[in-house]
Amino acid sequence: MREAERTQEGGGLEWLTPDVYEELRARARAMSRGAPPTLAGTAGLHTALERVLRRRNTFRDRRHFTAYCLFLLRRLWISHARATRRRTRRDAAAILPTLTLLSGEPVVPSGEEAIAVLELVEKLRADARVSRRRQIARAAEYHLVAGFTQAETAELIDESKAMVQQRLAFFLAWARLHVAPELAPVERAIAEAAQDPRLARGPAVAEAARRHYLGGEPRGAIARALGVEPGRVEQDLRMFAAWMAARAARGGASAP
Repeated sequence: MREAERTQEGGGLEWLTPDVYEELRARARAMSRGAPPTLAGTAGLHTALERVLRRRNTFRDRRHFTAYCLFLLRRLWISHARATRRRTRRDAAAILPTLTLLSGEPVVPSGEEAIAVLELVEKLRADARVSRRRQIARAAEYHLVAGFTQAETAELIDESKAMVQQRLAFFLAWARLHVAPELAPVERAIAEAAQDPRLARGPAVAEAARRHYLGGEPRGAIARALGVEPGRVEQDLRMFAAWMAARAARGGASAP
């Protein structure tokens, strides 16, 4: 019987072959940006594997097993961050990574970013007005939090890629409504950036930031609208993020 058609028992031990372990190690190292030192890389992977094997779950195939291990690893990091973080007021700079995710351009978040995204996912799960909210939340977790592609997410949750895209589009629209109250500091910062003589190409940088962070437009759409290369938009957004970070370090961020 083909590997993808059988269900293994024994807590996943049958799937933990040398090549699967090497794949897991490589993926764990690649997604360890911002992970707590005690749970980064191989150390965190071993902790996750211990929990997976103790739970004695069953898995459809190799991909299902590896996805479960990596997602549990991500959850371990987030739980650690939740247990140790100090609750501080979020300023405009802190919300930029979340807004990038909500622009439909996912990056695997870490630390506070991951917590912010998972909090939105959990709010969606609790929103009784949304039908299919559990399926939407699963798609968002796999794609936005664990960092799997849309095609991988579709395979992992047994849905078509088109359905996954629909679920993600709904989540992004729903989530933007829920972060709307936090956008006022970003709006003020963008207005300041356009007027700051120390910021090279300030008005152009501010316009790219306005479209991306407030309008939710992806980089490609912004480049087409402004008639510039996508690389220029990427540079402008990085410049704005750096300007925001410097502004926050100077204590220049306005209170929400």
